[in-house]
Amino acid sequence: MEALSAEIGFSPNTAYNLANGLQLRARFTAKSDASFRGQASDDRFRARVLFGAVMDDASASAATRSQMLTNIGVLFLETHRWVEALDCFQHALRILPTNAVAAYQEMRRLMSLANLFFSSEETYQSYCHVDALCQRVRYLATVTSNNYDVFEQFAGASALPDVKKAVAQALKFSEAPEQQVDSPYFSFVHRNNFALSIHCSAEEISSGRFDLLTIPHIRTSLSDGPGGPEIFAMMNVMKADFAFARQVLFEVREDDAKTPYFETTSHADTLDYAVYGVRYSALTTAQRIAFDILDKISVAIACYLKLPLAQKSSFMSIWGKQEKGKGFVFSPTIEASLVNGNQPLLALFNVFQDISKHEGLGDGFMGAQRQLRNSSTHRFTVLHDVGREPASNSSAVDHRNLEEFKQLTLASLRLARAALFYFVDFVVFSEGQKENERDGLVLSSEVPDHDYIRGRRD
Repeated sequence: MEALSAEIGFSPNTAYNLANGLQLRARFTAKSDASFRGQASDDRFRARVLFGAVMDDASASAATRSQMLTNIGVLFLETHRWVEALDCFQHALRILPTNAVAAYQEMRRLMSLANLFFSSEETYQSYCHVDALCQRVRYLATVTSNNYDVFEQFAGASALPDVKKAVAQALKFSEAPEQQVDSPYFSFVHRNNFALSIHCSAEEISSGRFDLLTIPHIRTSLSDGPGGPEIFAMMNVMKADFAFARQVLFEVREDDAKTPYFETTSHADTLDYAVYGVRYSALTTAQRIAFDILDKISVAIACYLKLPLAQKSSFMSIWGKQEKGKGFVFSPTIEASLVNGNQPLLALFNVFQDISKHEGLGDGFMGAQRQLRNSSTHRFTVLHDVGREPASNSSAVDHRNLEEFKQLTLASLRLARAALFYFVDFVVFSEGQKENERDGLVLSSEVPDHDYIRGRRD
């Protein structure tokens, strides 16, 4: 496949099949390699780049793009990026509602999450509304059972007996009618699965109280000093930033929608179909805020691991650096955590790979998100709503198609949401290790709800 791809150049079908081959090779070689470096890591990186190229290719059929999203979702699961995997399976179903493989993969993952949440409710109670999750499982089981022929077409007949057994179990879950959400903004959150919760009930969405993800507990020592652990304040800020970016995007996502922003400036028309005004500054700001959550996560990780100069950490620097003749050299503390099996940290490292440039393998498939953030922060991003965006005479102005920028902003929000889950997973994993490693007296202190302390809720 590599030889064929080199001979004929890019085509969606060739790229899709080559990506599948790389994914399978990584699966077999991962047993001998560390999952964060070596042949398996490189193959997965290349597979993600190829899958991303297929998704961006307008000539790819709906079936190919849906299958691609299913396969990259499975690839994400293999590197513990489970939130993004669920997003991919859902997107695959939106493109091709009969894709029984995507429905089954999401159903299977949600069933394992339900078991985890039930067995460790105290730890995972903020992750989702379990009843809503179970209702989603029932829906996915129905989709799968109605499209076994598509499953066989996409994945072969050999897996069908196990699939049917799992579907029969899932169909025992209770079925509930779909409830409507009246608020346009809350409906937007519900429809796009943008809550900081894996699944929410319609009641939770309608109540406006749906960003429930939080750090369940932290173990500290006397040397940490008085007061509550600062990591709770960090998490609060990151959640608020995400919720704000999401709401800003909602307010400006449609050109004719009313917004709370006043257009008070006049603009010289540049005669190139560019659009200017507060609405478009708000759009670029939403993308920037969402993407910058990654930097805040890196600072929080550095503080938690007690790395030196934690406050200067960034998502591009915390993992390590490229050294001439040595390739990528990991930070010793980060490497130790990865070797020790910290899977959520591996998920975040893979995100870093996908937004950066890999030495010898090129740009990650999410690199455009970082480029847009850097452009709107340090230079000038100009959006165009008609025709092709012109090339800039200098590197100071970045011209972008408006609709494409909106899609990338949605992608940045999804990435920030996934990264926040991985960060909480990282803390949960690390706290579990502390409990296993240390003996001694442990005193519990409850972290109360902020609105309750402020007198806003009973």
